[in-house]
Amino acid sequence: MPSFLDAFPRVRYDVNRRVSSDYQIITNILFRVNFLKDILSNISAYYNYTITDSDTPEILAEKVYNDPNAYWIILYANDIYDPHYDWPLSSRAFEKYMIGKYTTVANSQILIHHHEKVIQRTESLTGVLTETRYIVDEDKLTDNDLDVPYDYYEGLAETQSVEVINMDGQTVIEVIFREAITVYDYELALNEAKRHIKVIKPIYYGQIMNEFDKLTKNSRNPGLRRLF
Repeated sequence: MPSFLDAFPRVRYDVNRRVSSDYQIITNILFRVNFLKDILSNISAYYNYTITDSDTPEILAEKVYNDPNAYWIILYANDIYDPHYDWPLSSRAFEKYMIGKYTTVANSQILIHHHEKVIQRTESLTGVLTETRYIVDEDKLTDNDLDVPYDYYEGLAETQSVEVINMDGQTVIEVIFREAITVYDYELALNEAKRHIKVIKPIYYGQIMNEFDKLTKNSRNPGLRRLF
């Protein structure tokens, strides 16, 4: 199956980093296509998508553009440079990853990664809930008085602290509590965050492919930039 990288210019590169003329001709993968960013600056040109367990970049490209080789459009549009690490793991792959890293899933659900202070505010009129989280130390680091307010996990109430406050004429119910985040929850949150991407609408597929074809025929074209 041909790759879009086949269209990229070739460069001489010393793989062994020796001061010699022993170069190999390789694909210059350090170029990036800028015009996708121009398209993404138009919010009507893309839609938000949540990656499912059955999705791969190629499968998603087939769904959207009827072309599995257009997977690079999806990757570049979301600054994904290594799909092996930046694409979300499926539920089964995530479980295998956790076992490989923490021996068992149960272990990862016991080990604490960090501690958080959680503030939830609900507007009584609209019912809108907002949540803010802060990473805090587990124990108080010093007994000396500090110039700024300082929260630590053991100093927070174990049960929820509820307060009704007035903000700009609105009645807001504020709930504050503490939460210990396990390594399982931490790793899961990182993985799930990768599921939310932007997908450029298929109506732009032809334009993108034409632009790409023009740009990759001239490595000096300003539409391509070196990524250091």
